[in-house]
Amino acid sequence: MYERTVLVVEDEPFIRGLICDKLESDGFKVLAASSAAEARKISEDADIDISVLDIELGNGPTGFDLGIALHKTYPGMALVFLTHIPEPRIIGLDSKSIPKNAAYLLKERLVDPEVLNQAIEAALRDRVGKEYRDDLKPAHPLVHMSRTQLEVLRMLAEGKSNQQIAAARGTTLRAVENLVTRAITAAGIDAESKTSARVIAVREFIRVAGLPSTQQK
Repeated sequence: MYERTVLVVEDEPFIRGLICDKLESDGFKVLAASSAAEARKISEDADIDISVLDIELGNGPTGFDLGIALHKTYPGMALVFLTHIPEPRIIGLDSKSIPKNAAYLLKERLVDPEVLNQAIEAALRDRVGKEYRDDLKPAHPLVHMSRTQLEVLRMLAEGKSNQQIAAARGTTLRAVENLVTRAITAAGIDAESKTSARVIAVREFIRVAGLPSTQQK
């Protein structure tokens, strides 16, 4: 029986070990990398059937950048993206940019020991449906926000003032104030009390996307 090869790219050693151990027990030959650069080197010397890619790889190229590069070089390679972020626009993606028949799984779903294997099988057979595309079924208050509104909310979560945001975006303070108000409204938050509404909006962003920082996973 043909032994299928999986490349696992995850920069957290503990999570990487758990995924690799599970896939090995399921009969896959497993190769592991902690960065996009390491993964590219491995892919040059191995015949890989599928790559399981953590999107947030710290500094350097993301797992999504890596996946797109691998897809172009090896169009027959199946892809499964892993992330803790349910809204891909927060990290500069949209659903249309995800390759056809690539899976997009929230890491919290890995508590089900079979879901990753099922997603892999679906990707290998070019039969990835909505059950393995968590980006297509968002259930959070940021789903109706535009990319610009999400970016402004990220800057608020970083602790930037309206004045600092205006300077960074090259716009006026009034424009930023209006944008913040529209973002709060789009998130379904009562904007009557601007101070508390701003705090709630930032809290929701952090709940969905995590704390924005260069050290964020």
